[in-house]
Amino acid sequence: MKLVFSVVLLIASWATPTPGQLNSRQDIRSCPSLFNELKVRQTDPEFAKELRASNLICGRVGSNVCCPTGQSQPVTAANLGDVPRRLPTVEEGCGSTTKASFQKVVGGEPAKQGAWPWIALLGYDDGSSSIFKCGGTLITARHVVTAAHCVREDLMFVRLGEHDLRTDSEAQHVDIPIAKKVAYPHYTRRNGRGDIALLYLERSVQFTNTIKPICMPSSPTLRTKSYVSSNPFVAGWGRTQEGGESSNVLRQLTIPVLSNEVCRTQYAKVNRYFNEEQFDNAVLCAGVLSGGKDTCYGDSGGPLMISEMVSNQIRYFLIGVVSYSVGCARPEIPGVYSSTQYFMDWVLEMLLDTP
Repeated sequence: MKLVFSVVLLIASWATPTPGQLNSRQDIRSCPSLFNELKVRQTDPEFAKELRASNLICGRVGSNVCCPTGQSQPVTAANLGDVPRRLPTVEEGCGSTTKASFQKVVGGEPAKQGAWPWIALLGYDDGSSSIFKCGGTLITARHVVTAAHCVREDLMFVRLGEHDLRTDSEAQHVDIPIAKKVAYPHYTRRNGRGDIALLYLERSVQFTNTIKPICMPSSPTLRTKSYVSSNPFVAGWGRTQEGGESSNVLRQLTIPVLSNEVCRTQYAKVNRYFNEEQFDNAVLCAGVLSGGKDTCYGDSGGPLMISEMVSNQIRYFLIGVVSYSVGCARPEIPGVYSSTQYFMDWVLEMLLDTP
C-alpha cells in the first residue's frame, strides 16, 4: 500500500485533543480505526490536510497520530485482516528470530530448527519423486518472494515451517496452495536480469515461532545501502555439491558480497557475460572465489539475508534472491542474486494487487 506518511494522520474533528478523548503520539499503524480509514481515503486531498494538521498537534513526529482512547494496540497478523497488502514493520515483528547465528558460518552447517522462520519450499506437481525444486521467502502472511525462473505451470503450493524433510513430526509445517504467481514482467532468461517473482497464497498463514515474515529493505536508507564486503546468510535444502544430492535438513552459510565488477569479469572469462545490464544494480554478486561454498540446484529463489540493528533490535532483511551461477561452488565463479533493493517498488505495487 502506498501510504504517504508526510500526509498521514487524523481528521479535523479530532484535531484538538481533549482529556480522556485522545492518546497522543501513537504511530498510525498502532491505531486500527485511523489506519483503516487511511487505507480507504489515502488519495483524498481533504483527508490529507486534516492528517497533516493532526500530525502537527501530535508533535510532528514521524507518522504519529492522536489516537482515540481504546484504539491503541499493536497491529498484528490477526487484526491486519485476511488480505495483507503492505509489508509488516519491525514493530510488528518482521525479521525476528532467536535461533539464528549472528556469527559468520565459514563452511556451512545445518541450521537450527526455526532459525529462519520465513524460509519456504516450493512444491511442484510434475510426477517426480522430488517435488521441491525451489525456495522462497515469506514477506507477509500471504506473499512469498522467489525467483522468476522458478515460476512454472506445475508450481502448486508453498511449504512453510519445514526443517527436516525426512520427518513430519520434528517441525509443524504447513502446505498452502498458490492462488496467483507473478514473475517480474521484464525478466530476461538469457542474462538472468529481473529474476524475481511474487507468489500469492490461497489464504493467510498463521504466524508462529517457526513461521513468520522477514523484513524487506523498503526504507530509503536500506534501499540505497551497499552490502559489498558484508557477509549475509543463505539457506536452503539444495544440493550440497555440484552433482550431489539435495539436503534433507535446512542448511545455512555465510558468503561475502562482492562488487558487481567481479561477477562481470569472472563471467566474461567463461563466456557467460552477455551485456552490460546483466550486472547492473538489479543484481548482487556474492560468493567465495576459492570455491567450495555456494548455493546450488534446489536453492533457487531462496533468500540472501542480512542482519540490521533497528531500534536496538537485530532483525533480518531479505536483500537478495538466489538466481543463478555456473555450476555450484566452482572456483572464481560467484553466484548472482536478484537485488530486492532494486525491485522494491515493483514488490510494493504487486502487494496492492493481492486478490
